[in-house]
Amino acid sequence: MKLPLLKNEKKDHSLKCAWCNCDKVSEPHSMAVLTCGAMLVNRKTGDGGPDNRLDGFFDLTWHGAHTCDGGHGEYPDTYASIIIAEDVQGGHMSISFCSTKCLRAFLNFVVDKLEEKIIGSQKSDEA
Repeated sequence: MKLPLLKNEKKDHSLKCAWCNCDKVSEPHSMAVLTCGAMLVNRKTGDGGPDNRLDGFFDLTWHGAHTCDGGHGEYPDTYASIIIAEDVQGGHMSISFCSTKCLRAFLNFVVDKLEEKIIGSQKSDEA
């Protein structure tokens, strides 16, 4: 699977499972949906929704402890990020899956990619 999954998208919903590519991921079929985004809200009326002035993003990030400030934790002084979606026009996105099994596989995949990037960063710092 190539990341980012969504880039410069104009629409916010796919009709295929993001993990297995099954094409039964819309009504009337069952689905799991990971939804991210922002809404431009009119504070006076409380109305809001996606807006072309917004670009959505979805990242997984590791921010290690600052050892120079006395911070403690795993993989200190390390920053790594995996971009899942970027520049999604309208600020709203939905990533659909045909099952929770596929959703879990996708989430495990992106967490594994983040861990690979963290460990790779640690090795390059040691060189």
